[in-house]
Amino acid sequence: MHKSIHLPTILFGTATALVWMQPHTLAMSAAEVSQLAKNVTVRISSPGGIGSGVIVNREGNTYTVATAAHVVDLPNTYDIQTPDQQTHKINTTNIQKFKGVDLAVVQFTSSQTYAVAKMGDVNDAPEGTSIFVAGFPARTLALTESIYNFTEGKVTANATQPLADGYALVYSNSTLPGMSGGPVLDGQGRLIAIHGRADTATIKPQDEETNPDIYIKTGFNLGIPINTFLNSLPTTLASLNLGTLDPRPAAHQPSAANFYLQGGDKLKRRDYEGAIANFSQAIELNPEYAEAYYSRSLGYYRQRNSAKAIEDLSQAIKLDPKYTQAYVQRGVVKANSRNTPGSLSDYRQALTLSPLDATILYRQSLSQAHLRQYQVALMTLNRAIAVNPRLAEAKVMKGVIQILQDNSRGGNPATPSKTKTIAELEQVRRLPFNSAITDIHKGLLSSLQGDQQTGLRLLQSAAFKAQRKGDNQLNDIIRAMILKLSRR
Repeated sequence: MHKSIHLPTILFGTATALVWMQPHTLAMSAAEVSQLAKNVTVRISSPGGIGSGVIVNREGNTYTVATAAHVVDLPNTYDIQTPDQQTHKINTTNIQKFKGVDLAVVQFTSSQTYAVAKMGDVNDAPEGTSIFVAGFPARTLALTESIYNFTEGKVTANATQPLADGYALVYSNSTLPGMSGGPVLDGQGRLIAIHGRADTATIKPQDEETNPDIYIKTGFNLGIPINTFLNSLPTTLASLNLGTLDPRPAAHQPSAANFYLQGGDKLKRRDYEGAIANFSQAIELNPEYAEAYYSRSLGYYRQRNSAKAIEDLSQAIKLDPKYTQAYVQRGVVKANSRNTPGSLSDYRQALTLSPLDATILYRQSLSQAHLRQYQVALMTLNRAIAVNPRLAEAKVMKGVIQILQDNSRGGNPATPSKTKTIAELEQVRRLPFNSAITDIHKGLLSSLQGDQQTGLRLLQSAAFKAQRKGDNQLNDIIRAMILKLSRR
């Protein structure tokens, strides 16, 4: 049912308020929504990092940008880069944070004309609704520069019982650190939430030191509804006349979406038992909740219960045969349960749905290497690097497989020389800090450059880290490499 909106009369001239679009407007294409998003999304940067924001108001030459409070949490001077690449200096007096929710507004002055986001209503975005997120990812191990990013997904939970900091909308879009504070738009290009938290289970939001490409995706992105934004505006901002929306419906009884939201929050906090319990409650209320089965599988996987994880992933796939990430995750679980042929089957299915996904290709290469299909694994890694030249892990694994292949074939002339392998490894930059793949890189280089003692010690460290994380397949590959190198 459509909820009412109360907006002031729109004045022509210097004052511009958010404009309500009729809910029955025909859906726009993703390209059309992206263009709208690009015109209203800004980059917010400071010495402490990068975030995003969305222009929500113009009054004269003063523009108001909505963002997440944690984006502007430090006492720094901030820069806002607008869509025309102009930079506007901001200080803390231009920042106002909301009470009790992770929201803030930032104001800047410009005589230039910039677009203003159009208002939507999160109450009109049930589970399954198409949704879009825009923002500027921070420079990370995978990204050498911060450029506009736009992703498509769907709502997986529209909860009426938000988390303590206001997060209530969950969606499947692939998001990256730095996109916090950016707009979440519906199929008509209307602003329905402010994005705040990314979707990986193993890293903290906004962590710029970790490569998001190779980690397990939870599909658990969080946004604060625009209804909450409007109804929580500080009294000092009342003069902006942004209007109001009906608040979120009261939660008179438990809902699957509410349990799903709570489960995802516990999953991020590594309370796997509590997460599994919440996802189970969501499934009890909605037995066709594919995302809840997927998310519960992550809890089981973290508990090393592979059988339960595979059971839930299989059910998620049964409910949604095009659930790419469920195939990928089932492949990961099978690979680390040493069912390598089964993992390859799942990766192949995932690639039929998403053929240009470098992460899936990388994982497929690991399973191929585990079966000693080294030449095929190298071909797969080359495809992954062609798709994503920044995937440093794939370049390191190429060095590993070249060594394994060279030793296994007694110096096959078709195998790259040691000198070439060293040169390629020396070009690899920006690997994750204190990770197995980083120790592999350092250990392999040391061994090839003649310091075998240091190299083997680092590779042993890499194997230990992989084993501790339950990455049995990578552990097996590392130990095979240690054995080959120690026999040289």
